[in-house]
Amino acid sequence: MAYGFAAPNGYDTLIDALRAALTAAREGDQAREEEMTEDIRDASYEMMPRQAGYLVRSACGAIDAAMRGFDRENSLAIAEHAIENVQDMLWRSQSTASAA
Repeated sequence: MAYGFAAPNGYDTLIDALRAALTAAREGDQAREEEMTEDIRDASYEMMPRQAGYLVRSACGAIDAAMRGFDRENSLAIAEHAIENVQDMLWRSQSTASAA
């Protein structure tokens, strides 16, 4: 599965993909979750600003960790927060670009 996260239209697709991967983790579907986070992570290397790509990879790591965490609810909450951080970064970068 290939994702296109080009700004700004792809940002919603990215957030939806991260949330879908988190749902797979929540449901215990490790194969689907790993495939999704791997694809998202690979696509993140082309993102601008670079900080957004880093946050996407961090969110993917948090989602992966939720699959293996001992405290599942806390791990899922951390992953959700990581996705929110990505969303905030993308909104800020979009606001900055439109203000320029």
